[in-house]
Amino acid sequence: MDHFAEAQITLQGNVDPRRYERRFVLTPSQHPVELLQLHEKESREIADKLAYSLGLSKEKLLEDVHERISSVRGATMVSSRAYFWNGLQHHVSICYWLPHATRISLKADILAGLTVGVMAIPQSISYAAIAGMPYIYGMYSAFVPTILYASLGNSRQEVVGPVAIVCLLVESGLRGIMTEAECPAYYINNPLQLEQFELCPALYVKFAITLAFLVGLIQIIGGLLNVGFLVAFLGHPVLSGFTSGAAIIIGLTQLKDWFGYKIKRTAYVYDTLYYSFVGFAKVNGMTLGLGLLWFFTLLGMRYISGKFKRLAFLRAAGPLIMCFVGIAVVAGTPTLTTKYKVAIVGKLPEGVPPTSLESIKFDIMTRLVPTAITIALIGYLELIAIGKSLASKLGYELPAGHELTVVGITNLVCSCFSCFPVSGSFSRSAVNYSSGAQTQLSGFISGLIMLLTLLVLTPVFFYLPKFILASIIISSIIPLIAWRDAVALWHIKKVDCGLWVFTFLATLFLGIEIGIASAAALSLLVIVLESIRPQITVLWRLPETEIYRNIIQDDPGVFVKGVLIVRIGASMYFANVGYIREQIIRLIKEYSKLNPVRYVVLEMTPVSSIDSTAVHALEALIKELRTRNIILALATVGVHVEETMRKAKLYEVIGEDWFHHRVHDAVLYCLSHDLTELGRSGRTMDATPLLLPPAMLEGDEEDNFGNARTKSMRARFHL
Repeated sequence: MDHFAEAQITLQGNVDPRRYERRFVLTPSQHPVELLQLHEKESREIADKLAYSLGLSKEKLLEDVHERISSVRGATMVSSRAYFWNGLQHHVSICYWLPHATRISLKADILAGLTVGVMAIPQSISYAAIAGMPYIYGMYSAFVPTILYASLGNSRQEVVGPVAIVCLLVESGLRGIMTEAECPAYYINNPLQLEQFELCPALYVKFAITLAFLVGLIQIIGGLLNVGFLVAFLGHPVLSGFTSGAAIIIGLTQLKDWFGYKIKRTAYVYDTLYYSFVGFAKVNGMTLGLGLLWFFTLLGMRYISGKFKRLAFLRAAGPLIMCFVGIAVVAGTPTLTTKYKVAIVGKLPEGVPPTSLESIKFDIMTRLVPTAITIALIGYLELIAIGKSLASKLGYELPAGHELTVVGITNLVCSCFSCFPVSGSFSRSAVNYSSGAQTQLSGFISGLIMLLTLLVLTPVFFYLPKFILASIIISSIIPLIAWRDAVALWHIKKVDCGLWVFTFLATLFLGIEIGIASAAALSLLVIVLESIRPQITVLWRLPETEIYRNIIQDDPGVFVKGVLIVRIGASMYFANVGYIREQIIRLIKEYSKLNPVRYVVLEMTPVSSIDSTAVHALEALIKELRTRNIILALATVGVHVEETMRKAKLYEVIGEDWFHHRVHDAVLYCLSHDLTELGRSGRTMDATPLLLPPAMLEGDEEDNFGNARTKSMRARFHL
C-alpha cells in the first residue's frame, strides 16, 4: 500500500443525514466504495482542535494560559477539589484503583498477587547474588519498590523489583570501583583474587544504595524534561542483542555455585570462560550433579506448566517448591554440608528493611554517573517495553513520560530503605498478567507477601543450597537468549540483524557498559547514514486515475510525456541535500534517454522539515535546471516546510504557480505551461500522446513505450 498516494473522490450521490454526508470513493480498481464523511463545519472544528493540540503560537499560548488562570480564579471550591482529586488520581494511581475495586477484581488481584509473591521470593534472593549484594537486600528490593510502584505507576500488571539485567549492570559498574584507601584488602594480599563485594561488603552495599539514589534522580530529571525519547536509539535489535549477551554472562557467573570453587569475575566472556574451566580438576561433583538435577527439574516444570493447564501454577511456584525441597534435603542430610562441602545461604536477618539515608555517599557520585546513566536508560527501556506490551493487550494507554518519573521516584525513595536499583520484571509481570491481574493491587499483594517473608520466614532459608539459586538463575535466563530474533531480523532487514550481532558480540567481548554504548553509537550511525541517503523514487500515473504510485510496485502505470515525477523520502538538511541533488540529476539523465524531460515534479509529502542549507541547494538546483530548459515544480509541500521556504524567499524565486497541493495538479500545470510555450514559440505539437502507457502498441515505435522499454525504465529507476 502506497500511503502517500492521492485519492480522487467522485461524488456519486449525496444524502444529508444529521451528521454525515454519503460519498463514494473511486478506487484504483474502479470499484466504488461508500464513504460517510462529516459535514464541513464539524470537520473544521475537529481540525482546529487537532491543530491547537499539535502546537500553539506564542499569542495563542498566552491567551490559553490567561483563560486557564481566569477559569481557576472563577472556579468554586467544589470544582477545585475535583480538579485536585483528578490530578491526584493521575499521579498517585492508588487513589484511582483502590476506590474502583470490585469484588471480581479483588479476587483476581489477590490470586495473582499471591502467585507473583511466591515467585519473587527465590528470584529476589538469586538476583541479589548477581548484583554482588547480600541475599537479604534482594528481598528488600522485592518489597519496597513493588509496593511503591503499585501505588504510583499506571501499568496495571507490571511488577517492579530486582531484575537480572539491571543486577548485572550494578555488579559490572561497581566492580573494582573502590580505591585502595577504601578497600585495602582488595589491593594488598589478595591471593584468592576475591571481589570487592566479598572483601568489603558493607562499603559495597553503600555504593549500591548510592547508585540507586543516583539512578532515581536521573530518571526523575529525565521524566520532568521529557527525554524518554533517548531510548529510541536503543531499538529492538540493540536491546535484544544486549539482553542475549548479558544473559550468557549472567549464566557464566553462576557456574561457581555448580562447580564448587571460586571463579574470578571479569567483564569479558573469554576471561570468564578461562577462569571457569582452568580449575575444573577441583570441581565438586556433588554440587554439580545436584545443580544439574535441579536445573533440568525446573525446565521440566516450566514445560509441564505450559503443556497442562491444571499445572500452570508450577511456572510461578516451581522455583520456590524446589527451594523447599532442597532445604529439606540439606537439613536432613548433614553430610552434604560437612563432607561434600555443599554451600548454603546461611542466616538472613529478620524484619523490615532498615533505613539507609546514612549509606548514601554524595562524595562518590561522580564515579557512579556512567553506570547510573546506563542503568537509568536500560531500566526504563525494560519497564516501558513491558508496560506498553501489557497495556496494548488490555486496551489502555500508558503515559511513557509519567512512567519514567514514577520509576525514578521508586528508585530514589527505595534507596532510603536499603534497596539497589530496580526495574520492571519480564517474568513476574508475565505471570501477573497470565494469572488474571486486573489492577495494581496485585503488585501490592505481592509486596505484602515479601514483607511477610521478611518478618517470619527468613530463618527457613538458612539451609537453602546455593546451587539451587544458580539453577534458578540459569533456567530463568535461557529465554532471554533471543537467537531467533537474529534469524528473523536476517529475513526482515539485514542491517538490523547486523546491529543485533554486533551488540551481542560487543556485550560479550567488550564488557557490559562498553558493549551497550558501542551498540547505541552504531545505531545512531545507522540512522545518520540512512538519513543522508534517503529513498528517492520515481512515480507514474495509474491509468484513468489521478493517483501516482512508485514504479517498482506491481500496479501498471503510465508516464507523462516530458514530465519526471520524483518523490523525496525524508526530510532535507545539510547532510543529505547533496545526495538528493545527485540522484535527481542522474534520474533526469536516465529518463531523458527514453523520454526527454521538460519538467520535474518533486513530491514532498515525506519531507517534514528542511533547513537553510537545503533551501539554498534547492534554489541552486532550480536555477541550474532552468539553464538546461528544465523547470522544477513542487507538490504536497508540508506546512512547516512551506513556512521555511517562504522565509527564505524561495516562493519568490520559483513563483507561486509552481507550488501545488497535489501531484496531479502540478502535472496538469506543467502540461498547460508546455502548451503555452508551444503557442508562443510557434512550434507545432507532434502527434505523440501526453500519456505514455507501458504497452500502447505492439512493437517499439519511436514515441511510444512498448513492454521492453517499460521494463528498461523500471530497471533504470529501481533505486
